[in-house]
Amino acid sequence: MRATLGSSRQNGARKQPSQARSKALVDALIQTTARILLRDGWQALTTNRIARAAGVSVGSLYQYFPDKEALLLALVERIADEMTAHLIEVGTSLHDASVDEGIAKLVRVALDVSRRDAPLYRAVLVELPRQGTLELFDRVNRRLADALAEWLAARRDELDVVDPSLTAHILVTSLDALTDHTLLFRPELLDSPRFERELRALVTGYLGVRRPSPVQPCPPRERSRRRRTRTT
Repeated sequence: MRATLGSSRQNGARKQPSQARSKALVDALIQTTARILLRDGWQALTTNRIARAAGVSVGSLYQYFPDKEALLLALVERIADEMTAHLIEVGTSLHDASVDEGIAKLVRVALDVSRRDAPLYRAVLVELPRQGTLELFDRVNRRLADALAEWLAARRDELDVVDPSLTAHILVTSLDALTDHTLLFRPELLDSPRFERELRALVTGYLGVRRPSPVQPCPPRERSRRRRTRTT
């Protein structure tokens, strides 16, 4: 998500790395932040510990990050960027998807987002409200909602959808809340085929998918009557 990168300058990062060596340093600091956050939690995270674990001086760390909050923001931005890149691919693949395929893709991407590096994402989710970085993932959701709204508009004749943009927002927000809550409290469900089927049923019902009426077989008496009519 390129739009989020500028926010790092407004939220504490002191300067952006320009050379390969400095980029490698910043990358090492962010990865180290992720490892410590995952293993020991936010309270154990300090700039001194991050620098020591990354094998650099704390002075080098402070050239790029003034505090651990800035490092967490950089980590969140990296996760959000990876999610956005994935959603761009999903949005492109939605264009020609049938209704059933589109619903399956939407549910699958919601699950994939939570399953990808699930322990780290869970650790980050716990800290997001306290660090004020929820807006970064809101931008990710909006990217998916925009792609979904286009697909809903194209499939309007097959769905009970009046406002594709609003419907897309409600769907993406609902799936995000469901999968995030599941990741935090019942992570085993993320790999459950039954849970995925239930999410598909939820989306299908909300969209009011219009199925063609099946051809009803002619009752036996009616078939017999028609045969007699033809022979007379």
